[in-house]
Amino acid sequence: MKWIEWNPIPMRENSIDSLPTSYSIGLTKLTLIILLPMGVLGFLARDWPIAFQLLPLYLSLFLFGMPHGGADHLLIWGMIRRSTWGFRIGTLLLYPALSLLYLGFWHYQPLPAAIFFLSLTIFHWGQGDRYLSVKLHRAGYLQRSGLLKFLHILSRGSLPILLPGYLGTETYRAFLEAMIRQGGGVESDLSWISQNAIFFLLVPLGLTLLQLLISLQKLEKGEQRAWRLDAFESFFLFVWFLTVPTLWALGTYFALWHSLRHGLRILWLDESGQKNLVGKTYLRLKLRWLQITGLMTVLALVGLWLLLALPLSFRGIELDWLGKAMLGISILTLPHTVVVCLMDRFQFKNN
Repeated sequence: MKWIEWNPIPMRENSIDSLPTSYSIGLTKLTLIILLPMGVLGFLARDWPIAFQLLPLYLSLFLFGMPHGGADHLLIWGMIRRSTWGFRIGTLLLYPALSLLYLGFWHYQPLPAAIFFLSLTIFHWGQGDRYLSVKLHRAGYLQRSGLLKFLHILSRGSLPILLPGYLGTETYRAFLEAMIRQGGGVESDLSWISQNAIFFLLVPLGLTLLQLLISLQKLEKGEQRAWRLDAFESFFLFVWFLTVPTLWALGTYFALWHSLRHGLRILWLDESGQKNLVGKTYLRLKLRWLQITGLMTVLALVGLWLLLALPLSFRGIELDWLGKAMLGISILTLPHTVVVCLMDRFQFKNN
């Protein structure tokens, strides 16, 4: 059995097509089956020590969170279609180079770097949801209208990034201050977050309502179901981030919403992964996932621990640990988002 996949994941003709509609309701059901119990557990854990509230984020480093970017090199090779090893090595070096460049930005300009990270994550998480809304739920209105595309990305991305700053204001503030402290070695007073908590509610609420109302006016025949799913997912995320404790909600969302859905996208692009999805051979699917993401995930984790001295156990986990972990995730988010933008450009180019 092959342990590591080195062959590119090509953008084949049928990989550009939409995913089967049967997966649409299936993904929604799976989301509810996984997230509802996690939400109840998170609500019960609101008074637990910080180490346990960080458990979903901690586990995401090893499960879906970090691995969901582990196939980026194979995707780049598949899009560019260059077969020389020199080119492949060059792309492997460019990825950490972008990360280190961003790390330097954190060191010299920690506050602007933090704002850039939040903005980048809003865009990245929003673009992930927009892809599945179009390709899985058949929300064609998000493809025909540039305005709706923009609003959908902003609304879906702002729900997980801004809403936690409303009810979990102090945790949100402490989290950002910890990132800035770890990134630039300086203390930063972000009391303005506490003083303007309503901003973190009104912006995502306004964007979501505006996007859904305009979309309702742009529907074509057969798109009502897609709009209802779009509205349901937005409503679910809105309730999720207003009821589940901040740290638990973010960690669970990152691993079991964003990363899981991006994983579905990757596996549908991969010929072997697509066959296992269609054939429902889930054990082989898991093995295939390890083949295409395992090596880079391990290298990324080792690199982050060497660079940021992250702990290997629960011992010592606190907000400063969270700051380090999120700093590491942030510097990997930049090159990963570039790859996903290239994927969007290719997969939507004929539409």
